[in-house]
Amino acid sequence: MAVSALPRARTRARPQPATLAPGVLALTLIAPALDLLRMVQPGLALASAGVVASGLASAVLLIAWVRFPRTSWLAAASLAALASFALRLVGMDVAAVLSLLAVVGVGIGGAFAPSVELPDDRVAVAGTDVLEHSRAA
Repeated sequence: MAVSALPRARTRARPQPATLAPGVLALTLIAPALDLLRMVQPGLALASAGVVASGLASAVLLIAWVRFPRTSWLAAASLAALASFALRLVGMDVAAVLSLLAVVGVGIGGAFAPSVELPDDRVAVAGTDVLEHSRAA
């Protein structure tokens, strides 16, 4: 019986970190901004704009989570945004807190961290990435 060994390939597929587009980040910030504006200016009628912004943010976060299903922070952020949207439809005041929770969930995941390009086309972020690998800053 003959056994032959094949040489190992030196290249490995790099795991793609879950990065969110700047538009997604902006959409998640619109609903809390409208909530803050409504707290500062109670006379403004921003309830329908908050419902629309929360609905768009939850839809976009759900789509991003479907794209990166192994990211727990993105699942938590999309769940909080969905709960905020549902509570806004009912008219509860707790929805503003859940919108902030969605932003915090996105922030914990590292979506707001500045990224730096390395010479060999790898992106380095201070701390850990989505897959909990240590990265150099």
